[in-house]
Amino acid sequence: MAMTPSLVVIAEPEGEACQRLIAAAKGACADDTAVAPTLEGALAIVAERTADVLVAGPGTEPASVYAAMPGLSGECGAGVVLAAEAVDADLLRAALRAGVDDVVALADPLEDISAAIGRGLEASRRLRGAVAEGAAEAARAKVVTVFSTKGGVGKTVLATNLGVALARDTGKRVAVIDLDLEFGDVAIMLGLQPTHTIYDASQVFDRLDADLLAGFMETHGSGLRALLAPLHPEEAESISAARIGQVLDLMREEYDYVVVDTSPSFSEAVLAALDRSDEVFVVTMMDVASIKNTRISLQKLRQLGYPDSHVRIVLNRSDSKVLLEASEVESAIGGRVVAHIPSDRIVPRSVNKGVPVVLEMPKSEVARAILALAHEAASPAARKGA
Repeated sequence: MAMTPSLVVIAEPEGEACQRLIAAAKGACADDTAVAPTLEGALAIVAERTADVLVAGPGTEPASVYAAMPGLSGECGAGVVLAAEAVDADLLRAALRAGVDDVVALADPLEDISAAIGRGLEASRRLRGAVAEGAAEAARAKVVTVFSTKGGVGKTVLATNLGVALARDTGKRVAVIDLDLEFGDVAIMLGLQPTHTIYDASQVFDRLDADLLAGFMETHGSGLRALLAPLHPEEAESISAARIGQVLDLMREEYDYVVVDTSPSFSEAVLAALDRSDEVFVVTMMDVASIKNTRISLQKLRQLGYPDSHVRIVLNRSDSKVLLEASEVESAIGGRVVAHIPSDRIVPRSVNKGVPVVLEMPKSEVARAILALAHEAASPAARKGA
């Protein structure tokens, strides 16, 4: 089927910045480029000519771009690239939360700006193709993120066992991604020897597609596919939230379920995952430090706009004899615990062997609890938009 000519619209007054963005659009192999001095003028062109990408230059207020995002990404299906004089963490986070596809600094190398526009063109083509087929939402994976701001609560054990349980019992395409970029342990939990990691995928972001991404993933015996954390902590510095978002978006198109293991923080990488999550499993334990951290985490999630209906509290080692009852934990946290996972010495043994407990001892109480959680996550009623 013939492709319609691609159009990039640039919102920026005439000047050096505008010329640089025009050059970047040409470098992205756009078939046509249109320029408007204001965002309003650019939006009119986008709507009239069904543009593929809007590039908002430094002369455009970011807040105005954010306000226009629902119409751009929904009705028009256009990709959006924000080109700013300088990019900081606050701008990046706000832009990603608003739905902007990519953020670049005007001073970035021209090829980097072209690559961002090129990704926008490709994303627009994919989106419009999916809409035309009427299957974009139906084919998108359910994303389950396992999260805690406190280390040592069993987050990675839950994420890997959940992924294995989904892969084994549903027969669907399931992937796990390790976003604890500095110290991720998904490889250890699954007994995998990584040959490639998310670092490798991030280094080819300008030409990353589903087939290339698959080559960077490892396969577990259960059928679970895993994108592992970098081998060296310093490699995490070069993996931006935008590139993580790109990887997650590709995984959502290729799999039925994506399980995300995270670092114990509200990092930009974690926020990129949370923004794409259908469910967030917040893991806590029966100790005061975990309870305090969980209470603060739930408050922070609400402040960031994540609905309570998407956040589920999992109590690990729920039978610990620590002079606390589960009901007291719920009261202290301010939320209902939806899953209780008991203590069992087979868990550290399974970790040391690199064999998930749902495979090692599937009839144990801890495995049954995780399998029940996987079954609930896989039910059609639990799917986003169901």
